[in-house]
Amino acid sequence: MTSSGLQCRFRDSKTTGVNGCVLDTVGPVGSSSVRHFHYRKLNMFASVPQRTIRQDYRSNEDSADDDFTVMPLGLRLLRYSGLWGDPQRKRSFVFMLLGTILLLIVPKVVLGTGSDSFDSFARSTAEFIFCYNNYLMMAIFAVQRKPFEQLIVAVQQLFDKHRARPTPTSALVVTVNRQIMRYSRLYVIVQGVYFLIFNLLPPVVTYHAYFTTSSNATNVTFLLPVESRFYFMDIRHSIVDYTIFTIVACPAFLFTAYLTVLKGLVFIGIIMYNTLQYQLVSSHVQDLTTHYRTDPALYRRQLTEIVNQHSVATNCTKLLDSVLSLILLVQFTNTVLMCCLFLFYISKNINSGAINVLLLFLALTVENFCFSYFGTKLTEENQAVGGTVYSIPWYKSSPSLQKQLQQMMRHAHKPRGITVGKFYIVDVSSFGQLIKMIFSYYLILKELF
Repeated sequence: MTSSGLQCRFRDSKTTGVNGCVLDTVGPVGSSSVRHFHYRKLNMFASVPQRTIRQDYRSNEDSADDDFTVMPLGLRLLRYSGLWGDPQRKRSFVFMLLGTILLLIVPKVVLGTGSDSFDSFARSTAEFIFCYNNYLMMAIFAVQRKPFEQLIVAVQQLFDKHRARPTPTSALVVTVNRQIMRYSRLYVIVQGVYFLIFNLLPPVVTYHAYFTTSSNATNVTFLLPVESRFYFMDIRHSIVDYTIFTIVACPAFLFTAYLTVLKGLVFIGIIMYNTLQYQLVSSHVQDLTTHYRTDPALYRRQLTEIVNQHSVATNCTKLLDSVLSLILLVQFTNTVLMCCLFLFYISKNINSGAINVLLLFLALTVENFCFSYFGTKLTEENQAVGGTVYSIPWYKSSPSLQKQLQQMMRHAHKPRGITVGKFYIVDVSSFGQLIKMIFSYYLILKELF
């Protein structure tokens, strides 16, 4: 086939299950006209060959992390649970999950709290929902892991291109990736401090009260990290049983904290990477103006690459929402229940026992704010692509190129982002509505009890 009759068709192979875009360019390579351009339904990521994914697993494990490695800390922690890397490692996650349920959930459900007060019931219920929320969210993620794998592969392929062929936008990739790493380390440190206070404060207060009481130590009420009974043991009055419970329950608390860290690093991290994809598109569009007059052929070629890159970004957003929509529905629903119960307990019990409850409340609030804040950034960067395209001299382009740019603007102005169960897009305003709802239910509880 000669170059005059060459048909260039940018299309992914038969792989994926997400709506995307196809760019058909029919005409001589290097000609001044592009005759056909249209968006159509396309499979871009799904069915990424399992061999490719396994190779990515091995390359991530064997190679050293650098500025072009996607989510190194988050994926490393995720690999320990068996939810990333070798699929056979899932058994370790199931084993840890079942052990934690036996130590924390079963005693709460079967034995109760050992107290008849509604305050105790409210705290125990909120703690149960907190644990159940973490376990259920990660279980959903384990079942729906395939879209997440496709997301990581797509972003890593983008990073590999910048590693192999540095461009002016590679500096943006490095900067954002380093920001994500700093955020990840800070998040781990904050959650680690929460975990230490949560586990060390009750024993310190209890042992101090027990050993400094000279007359009758049996009258000392032990401070528990969670409101619960523990099978046949008297953990409220026997120092031996209390010590055994503190030691045995510590791994369960650690596993729950580990899942909390995973949610923050993995789910919020992948939102930030998808946001970066739109930022790169906007940056590339701005660079188009430098080649419009000097090199029209390069201008058209770069425009084709930008359209494809924007298509990949929008498809990644759809994959991201398919991973997070049900997870966020569980998260936001349970947050309302947990936080109103936590607030009720704290308002009725201003003492050292309320500190653990306050820590859980803060962890939930910060986590939901991060989802809302970075969800807003994702939506804004998607919309910014349309504004950036409009700001370049698109009206001076040929009609066929104008059509391509119009398609980009049309897709950019369609609201995109992460949703709560496909009902509404997660943003800062939705976080404000969540806080209002929590406070409303808290006031109702306060009036009733």
